[in-house]
Amino acid sequence: MAGKKKRKNKMSLDWLLLVTLLALLAYGLLILYSATFYVEGGFWTRQLKWVGLGIGVLVLMATIPYTIWQKLVLPMMLATLLMLIITVFFGKQILGAQRSIVVFGISIQPGVLARLVAVIYIAAWLTSKGEQLHQMRYGLAPFAVIMGIVTGLVALQPDLCTALLLAATGLVMFFFAGGDPIQIFLSVTIAASTFGLMAWRLEHARDRMINYAMAWKDPTQMSYHVYRAIMAISSGGLLGVGIGNGRLKAGYLPIPHTDSIFAVLGEEVGLIGALLVIVLFGFFAYRGYRIALETPDPFGSLVAFGVTTMIVGEALLNIMVIVGLVPFTGTALPFFSYGGSEMLVTMTGVGLLLGISRGKPKGDWDAILDRWWRDWWSRISSPRRRTSYAGR
Repeated sequence: MAGKKKRKNKMSLDWLLLVTLLALLAYGLLILYSATFYVEGGFWTRQLKWVGLGIGVLVLMATIPYTIWQKLVLPMMLATLLMLIITVFFGKQILGAQRSIVVFGISIQPGVLARLVAVIYIAAWLTSKGEQLHQMRYGLAPFAVIMGIVTGLVALQPDLCTALLLAATGLVMFFFAGGDPIQIFLSVTIAASTFGLMAWRLEHARDRMINYAMAWKDPTQMSYHVYRAIMAISSGGLLGVGIGNGRLKAGYLPIPHTDSIFAVLGEEVGLIGALLVIVLFGFFAYRGYRIALETPDPFGSLVAFGVTTMIVGEALLNIMVIVGLVPFTGTALPFFSYGGSEMLVTMTGVGLLLGISRGKPKGDWDAILDRWWRDWWSRISSPRRRTSYAGR
C-alpha cells in the first residue's frame, strides 16, 4: 500500500502539455509563413530562429529545479523594474509607444518580460503570507502597491494592453491563493476605474473605445482594423480559402504577422481551423491548471497557475479583439504572432510549467539553495544585521 501511494503521489513531466505546445508551435509557424511569404524582411526565418532558441530555453527551464526562482525573485524583479524605468525614458518607439530597449544589439521588450517575472514574484510573495493574506494590511494593501508599481511603469510606455494583462493575471493569482473575495472585488473595481480613466486620457485609446461603443449600434462604425479582420474571417467560411490563398493579408489587413494573424488564419483555414486553435489553447489551459492543482508545493502551484493564466489570457484577449467582442488592443497571439521577446518569454514560461510538472526537487537542492541564499544575503547585509541574525 505504501509503495502504491508513493507512486501515485510522484509527479512526472507532463507529456500531453509538451505535445500540445509542439502542435501550437507547428501550427503557428505554418500560418506565419503564409502571412509573410510575400513580404521582404525574412519574418518567418527570424521567427524560426526564435523558436529554436525558445526550445533551448524551455529545456533549460524544465531541467533546473523551479525552487531556485523563489530564491532569485527579488534581484529578478529589481532588474526588471530598472529595465522598465529605462524603457519609459529612453525606450525605442514601436507603433507610438516606447516598448523596447536595445541590449547588446538585441531589441528587448521589458513589458513582456515583466509579466513572467511578476508571476514568479507574486507567487513567492503570496506563498510567504499564508493566513495573513485575509488581513487588509498584509494582503490587499501591499499587493496593490506591488501591482501598482509594475503595471504603472508598463502603462507609462504607454502599453495599456500589457499592463491590463499583467494586472488581471495578478488578481486571479490573488484569488487562487485564497484572497478575501471582498478585497478582490474592491481591487477589480479600483483597477477597472484606473484603466478606464487612463484609456480615456490617451487619444488613440479613447478613439478605440468610442468606435467600439458606436459599432454596437451601427456595425459600419467599427474601426478599420476590426472591420478588415472580421471581413477576412467571414470570407474564410467553414474550410477557408486554403493556406497561402488569403487576399486581405496583402495590404488590406493591418500588421497581419502580429496582431491580426488570427484573421489570416480564419480566412485561410476557415472556421474549422480557427476552432482547432481554440481547442489547442483550451487543452493547454486544462493541462496547466491541472499541474497547478496537483502540485503540493504552494509556490509551484501558484507559478503554474500564473503562467497558464498569462499565456491563455493573452490568447483569449487577442481572439476576442479580432472578432470584435472587446475594444481593439494591440496584443499578440502566443506561438503564432511574430516577435522574439514574446516567443522567448512564452517558451520560458512553458519550460517553467513543465519543470513544475516534474515535482519539487528532492535531496540536497533545497539545502544548497538555502545556504546560497543565506550567504548572498549576509554579504549585502550590514554588520549590525549580521550580528542580530547570529544572536537569534
